[in-house]
Amino acid sequence: MNADDLGLSTGVDRAIFEGHDRGIVTSASLMATGPAFEHAVAGLSSRPRLGCGIHLVLHEEKPALDPARIPSLVGADGRLKPLREAVRGLLFGTSAPAEIEAEYAAQIQRALDRGIRPSHLDSHCHLHAFPAVGPIVHALGERFGIACARQPEAGSWSDYRAAPLARYPLAFLITASQRFTRRRVAVGLRSPDKFLGLVHSGALDVDWMVRAIDELEPGVVAEIMVHPGDGTGEGEAGGDHGPYRRRVELEAVTSPRVLEAIRRRGVELIDYRALVG
Repeated sequence: MNADDLGLSTGVDRAIFEGHDRGIVTSASLMATGPAFEHAVAGLSSRPRLGCGIHLVLHEEKPALDPARIPSLVGADGRLKPLREAVRGLLFGTSAPAEIEAEYAAQIQRALDRGIRPSHLDSHCHLHAFPAVGPIVHALGERFGIACARQPEAGSWSDYRAAPLARYPLAFLITASQRFTRRRVAVGLRSPDKFLGLVHSGALDVDWMVRAIDELEPGVVAEIMVHPGDGTGEGEAGGDHGPYRRRVELEAVTSPRVLEAIRRRGVELIDYRALVG
């Protein structure tokens, strides 16, 4: 049960830690470029059972490197480009691969320097699904001794059931990109067998979580992605991944109904470290 965006804000951090302390969150993905990075690192230090990966960022935040070193990735303000521009750069080849590798490496190193031992790699908005980025992430995993990476794709049509229609095109694009990228990586990092939450990202609630748990297959390792928050922070309150929606996801990962579903199905809660023994 992986909570994304650790380090994005103190409110997101608090919710992720609450989801771990009294709920089902077993893993988190840390934004080394996030405004609340140091707050997140402090919270992780007292939670050794919470697995922690690196949530690699290629858009909107301040880069880890001097902007002058990554001119194809930043705007005039020195920040990483907005999401649409970042995606355009990946699709049309205007984002320099060497700069992507350097910026991602700097983010990983920033976490290592603060004592984090990453369990896995993933990325903000799943940009490592794109063929221009995926091989770089897998190579960095090998370089830094990080054995696992998220494989973001919707595995079947059942993943789309009751999802907001607006999420369909993005989920199709990410899934198709990830499957193409997999063919470009000679020896990939380890991943769970299944990934859940892509199509419903930003729209998860208790009912969805119970259903997802009830439909887990015996013997299959599945990652469920969540984005909890405490209801504070920027963004449209009820918008995609806004404060209200994040609060609903916090309620889902701490819900007695969800905890009962875990118990009833005999689900073993693990994190990425279990994939490497």
